[in-house]
Amino acid sequence: MSVVRFGNTTSSRSAHDLVEEISRKVPRTEQVRILQDTFPAGRIHGKTFYIGSLLGDPGQSLKIDIDPQSQHFMRGQDFNGGVGIGGIVKILMEARGMKMQDIKHMFSDYLDNAEPQIVRDNAPIENPIKPQYNVNTPYDAEYVYTNADGEVLVSVRRYNVKDIAGNPMLNTKGKPKKEFRPFIEGAAYSKFPDIRPLYNIPNIIASDRVVWVEGEKCADALNHAGYTATCTIGGAGALTKKTAPQFDFSPLQGKELILWPDNDTGGRRLADLIQDLALAAGAKSVTMLTPPMGKPEGWDAADALAEGFNIENFVNTKAKITKTNINLLDDSFLVSRFEGHAPEQKFLIEGTFPLGVPILFAAAGDAGKGMMTLDMGMKIASGKPMTTAFGGLVKEFGNVVIFTAEDDEAEMHRRVERLDPFEERRNYANDLKIVSLPNVGGVFAILNEVGGEFGTTEEFEKIYEQIIQMNNLKLIIFDPLASFVHADVNADPAAGAALTGLLARIATETGASVLVCHHMTKIKDDAVVKTPEQARNLIRGTTALVDGVRSSFAMWQVDSGRGKKTCERLGLPYQRNSCFDGAVVKSNGPASRDIRHFVRDSMTGLLNDRTEEIKALSTGSALEMKLDAMADWIIHCEREGVALTHMSGNNGVHKRSEDADAPEVLQGIGKQTLEKYVRDLQQAGRIDKFQLTASGGKVWLGAVNGPMSRGEYEPVTARDNV
Repeated sequence: MSVVRFGNTTSSRSAHDLVEEISRKVPRTEQVRILQDTFPAGRIHGKTFYIGSLLGDPGQSLKIDIDPQSQHFMRGQDFNGGVGIGGIVKILMEARGMKMQDIKHMFSDYLDNAEPQIVRDNAPIENPIKPQYNVNTPYDAEYVYTNADGEVLVSVRRYNVKDIAGNPMLNTKGKPKKEFRPFIEGAAYSKFPDIRPLYNIPNIIASDRVVWVEGEKCADALNHAGYTATCTIGGAGALTKKTAPQFDFSPLQGKELILWPDNDTGGRRLADLIQDLALAAGAKSVTMLTPPMGKPEGWDAADALAEGFNIENFVNTKAKITKTNINLLDDSFLVSRFEGHAPEQKFLIEGTFPLGVPILFAAAGDAGKGMMTLDMGMKIASGKPMTTAFGGLVKEFGNVVIFTAEDDEAEMHRRVERLDPFEERRNYANDLKIVSLPNVGGVFAILNEVGGEFGTTEEFEKIYEQIIQMNNLKLIIFDPLASFVHADVNADPAAGAALTGLLARIATETGASVLVCHHMTKIKDDAVVKTPEQARNLIRGTTALVDGVRSSFAMWQVDSGRGKKTCERLGLPYQRNSCFDGAVVKSNGPASRDIRHFVRDSMTGLLNDRTEEIKALSTGSALEMKLDAMADWIIHCEREGVALTHMSGNNGVHKRSEDADAPEVLQGIGKQTLEKYVRDLQQAGRIDKFQLTASGGKVWLGAVNGPMSRGEYEPVTARDNV
């Protein structure tokens, strides 16, 4: 819809004047915020903003002055291309490709527009008829606004624009070009009423649920389809923050309002404003619908009805964002509303991660957080039952989205290949989508701070509109947290609270768990973390982070002594950074608080939960089983004339453990561990070492009272064992 300025339709300001007005009147904190949104890869040092180029590349070649007191504010120089930067308008035109009219609309709340804003089409109009519209001018359609009693408050008339020959003019989208003008009783020429009403007030008052759309045509289409629909007079150009006091939203008090914006930037911006105004007017709740993916620019309710779109499913979809007014004067918050059995807490990972909540996963750098979350995501998407992650059974299966800020496509490909060498991912029951941000233009912020205020970025909101439409979404991962937040969550509790509030909103609206990877504070080399409480206190940042999420899981490296002992018991070679402990360090609901023991798989690099195996080894049962197998094997080989040695070579216990007839429980165990088993058996008096030749040493293994001890051993193979 286009609303033209009444009377003179020619702007009296030059482009230069408009640029100067924007630079002067738009708050400088707002200009800095827009600068950060435009260049998410940029960095602030002191009072200077650094970015690689106007294309948004990271770097420091382009320096922009952001000192609010400076006469050179928002100006700078791109030293790569020699381009001068002349204010926020030029930045938006160069970096975002915006046109002057778009920029004017963006900053309309700060400019002097006493009358409705001009909304022009880009297509030129050759010799259009420009009549002086008055109450007697013939019109092509009329929409009547009435009060609750049916009294006419204002009529909006539509005029189809025609050329000099009387033929309809078309806009840039190939649709008839129209002009809309409001008329009130007693006025010969077009004029808004002092208080601008909503459309369809009588039916609004009689209904519990109302759908807002952008324009009377769409509202009428929905009304005829059996819904109660309304719109604001004048379309997107008339309602701004500055003109909002002139609009009356009081009929929406106590109503459930559903916002169906046109599928374009202006529609979304207008719907955001109406959401706030409706809640302020006492609406019970306001739900924001997101046009389905794939719909064309400008797609609206009238288009949907014309194409046979399923309106009922769309209006009741889960792909929506709902805000609710708190009213303590009605019964909506009485404890009596909790009736029957409470819903069961669902888990994404049994005993570890609840479903549909924000989760913080913290560990030191180089621990392998990305590998663990990728493994979890792959298992959730696979649909394969009886799989485990983070020490718990995977309980929910569905779609997964991973945003990684540091690992590019090649690295993620290598990791996926290590975890899934047989390409089972081709047959996953669900979708796993991995967004390697280095390959798609760099990192975007989900939260930033400008002038002490926290908010989501425009880029994230566009991505979130897609996320909210994904069905059966179970997990969203942001890795690492620091790359996605342009606010000091490490020191500012308000920033931490804003972030966790945003994560909670995403989890609630999508039904998915939202996991963010975060770092733990470095500790001294000789310091050792022993308890989950110590680990929780080492999670980097303000306590508002851990306090604000529903679940936190921390992992810490064990000391080298215990790590070596663990690997020895498991029959694995010890390597630094291979043994970790982990535990749930915060949970708002039921969860296992046991410490889990993780050991890195040398082939994949993944930290696997080996808790039960390590516990069994510590009790001795598994170790005793392996020692018994070793003793029986040594005695059997001696009796068969194929004795083993405690040395390297073809007859060494490690080399012979590779043979098919070796005890299965000893296969795959490291050389040092097997040789230790031999020493332990000898010290226990269960076996001994013997010398078979005068020149040879005591290297042959046999029973204490076996053939070797009696001098009766006879080799029966061609091995070098004599």
